[in-house]
Amino acid sequence: MSTTVLEHTIATAEAQVLQLLLAQDVDALQAWLSPSLFFSDGAGQWLGAHPCLTAWSTGQLRITALEQGAVEPLVCGQLTLVSSDVRLRYADAAGEHTCALRLLRVWASASNAAGVHLLSIGLLPPRGV
Repeated sequence: MSTTVLEHTIATAEAQVLQLLLAQDVDALQAWLSPSLFFSDGAGQWLGAHPCLTAWSTGQLRITALEQGAVEPLVCGQLTLVSSDVRLRYADAAGEHTCALRLLRVWASASNAAGVHLLSIGLLPPRGV
């Protein structure tokens, strides 16, 4: 897959993932996630499966909006790193919340129908903080 095609594929995948998160479509989202999806923090510490994703998938947390700044992709062979600052709004049992963070997503080429899956998500402080 050429770099241009891969970048387009990732952009399409990211748009689909965002749509599925907002629609609370747990089953459809699974098609985009690597079976070994893991999260890491700003220090590179492995967080494993993030509790927010579990809360979302069980309906205990609902994402109401996800606004993202400029998206910066970097293709590295079979992996594509994508970063952007995001403002996330969500609701849980405690009410409505907003948080700002920088997400670093690692997409890997895959043999699934989409051709890619989300391998890792790094949770970082937003730029300028």
